[in-house]
Amino acid sequence: MTLTQMSHRQRLLAALSHKQPDRVPIDFGSTIVTGIGLEPYERLKKALGMKFGKTRVFDQAAQLAQVDEEILNLWDVDTRGLTLGSIAGQLDHDEGKQDVILDEWGICKKYSLESETYFVANSPLSGEISAKRILDYQWPDPGKSIKLEDLKRKIMTTRAKGDHAILLALPTNFILTSMELRGFEDWYLDAGWDKKMLGMLMDQILDIQMGMCNEILTEIGEQIDVVVNFDDLAIQDRLLVSPATYAEILEPRLRRLFDFIHTKTSAKLLHHSDGAIKPIINSLIDIGVDAVNPVQVSAKGMDNLKQLKQEYGDRIAFWGGIDTQHLLPFGTPEEVYTKVQSIIEEMNIDGGYVLCSVHNIQKDVPAENVIAMFSAALD
Repeated sequence: MTLTQMSHRQRLLAALSHKQPDRVPIDFGSTIVTGIGLEPYERLKKALGMKFGKTRVFDQAAQLAQVDEEILNLWDVDTRGLTLGSIAGQLDHDEGKQDVILDEWGICKKYSLESETYFVANSPLSGEISAKRILDYQWPDPGKSIKLEDLKRKIMTTRAKGDHAILLALPTNFILTSMELRGFEDWYLDAGWDKKMLGMLMDQILDIQMGMCNEILTEIGEQIDVVVNFDDLAIQDRLLVSPATYAEILEPRLRRLFDFIHTKTSAKLLHHSDGAIKPIINSLIDIGVDAVNPVQVSAKGMDNLKQLKQEYGDRIAFWGGIDTQHLLPFGTPEEVYTKVQSIIEEMNIDGGYVLCSVHNIQKDVPAENVIAMFSAALD
């Protein structure tokens, strides 16, 4: 097989296996963290002169658009994403806004007009916590919310459209779920003063999430190419918790989860965490992560992509890196084009890099800059 003969799937898997692809793999809209908001997507369609009906909702909580196949094909995007939510791709733009969303964990989220997204409105396990309160909580049934036949049908439909790399987002964000159940203030108090109780809560959540994954991966684990785990481990300038607390209560549970995933599928494992994750990249490698997203270049220690590539690039792949805080919203199309090509030259050496924006493209990003980003990737 020569480089010019790579299919979308071969290209992405080559990059994640640290082999040189024929060109940099491109992701756009395959996950809830690599997509585009509804409003900027409408502008993008207009800028491209494309008219193909109403914009569909990919994710309701994040107010993300379902990227149309015509645009994915225009930019030769290598990825296609599967989600477990029944809402994906089924609502029109105007139907995708509800004042309140209540999820299967009993967490209520309300829509904010200011930010045009949803925020936690209640934390049902906030306040005084005990083992009894955790055990007595009305937990979701792992088998009830999974629609395997829908997933199998989506896989068949996706494969019929071309040999694209299929990503499956797993319901495994036990850290975030524990935060939303406890409330952020109580969660941090637990992390400092009652790690045993916080660990019990996270284990309860993780057992349920792994039950969901067991059913999914047993049925379709070998039909997908990348499994995606979303759970933030850092903020803009530091880890969520101290390195010692990460090592004590987060790393062992992440290891348990990732070991389980690797026993169920040979798919690559992509972990999403915003923020300053450099202090734990070696840990993520050690516990089985194949690629990290979004490579937030505006976060502490993450700005020097060339250094990250030199230090870790032969052991983990980087997925993202195109800045959405400064470059995409405020740069000119020419600046975006030049910077993206420079990043590709630095990162796409012996594979190990997938191009996409740092998190979702928001309404402050001009359509011309989105076009410039993908044009640079293809050129």
